[in-house]
Amino acid sequence: MTLDPLDPTTAVVLGPFIAAAYDQFRNHPNDLNPAAVPLPPGYTLLRTIQMSDFLVGPPAPRFYGFLAVGGTPPIQVIALRGTVTATEWFDDLHWDPVPFAPVANAGKVAEGFFDIYDTMTTMTPGQPGTSAGIAGIAAAADPALPLVVTGHSLGGALTSMLVLDLTANTSLKPQAWTFASPKVGDAAFAARYASVSTVSWRIYNIPDPAPLIPIDPDGNYQHVNAAYAVNSLTYARWSVGCAHEMNTYLHGLNPVIPLDPGCRP
Repeated sequence: MTLDPLDPTTAVVLGPFIAAAYDQFRNHPNDLNPAAVPLPPGYTLLRTIQMSDFLVGPPAPRFYGFLAVGGTPPIQVIALRGTVTATEWFDDLHWDPVPFAPVANAGKVAEGFFDIYDTMTTMTPGQPGTSAGIAGIAAAADPALPLVVTGHSLGGALTSMLVLDLTANTSLKPQAWTFASPKVGDAAFAARYASVSTVSWRIYNIPDPAPLIPIDPDGNYQHVNAAYAVNSLTYARWSVGCAHEMNTYLHGLNPVIPLDPGCRP
């Protein structure tokens, strides 16, 4: 895997990692720290990542993603799933700007995204014991190896915050590759992100509504750079679900990947 400039046909190699994060949660929603997840061949699970919803009651940790290493030459990948549960959708709609506290002079981000991110813990797969925040990732990741952080939808917003946090506060210099990410923060956040990030690609589908939110008449929110667009109106049936699906994005990047039959025109 080689990811630096955006080559659409190579960007799709991140799809199976995001799919693994989704599949693990959907198939085993109560397993916060699995000993294994359905990774692409040749990759080893290093850490699992948990975050919590905040709608009702005490925080309830859920599996959100993982850190894995593998490939030739070796590369490290953090993959974060997007919104699945009704509670997560509700959390996503909390758009009041709040400071991005982990990084100095980092502006403000949407409250719902930050309240989820701020609960992040990591664990050694299948073992007891948690590390709060980015500490577990920093301890497990090798700063000498390339690190890519990728996520879809809510996972894209969480990716941007994680990349800024890791880059500003550790020796790691991750790349960011997001799909269908909403806007994360204000102009100050985007500027701070740009000042420290290395490779950063935000892939969006023109008819997908998710990258348009938060919808803020005061203009508090803006995207991080750099953007790369696909347009599913040219190859897929229009619906909100089809426009937002990860598979629709991957087919637009590389038509060799079959389009979901339910989204075919």
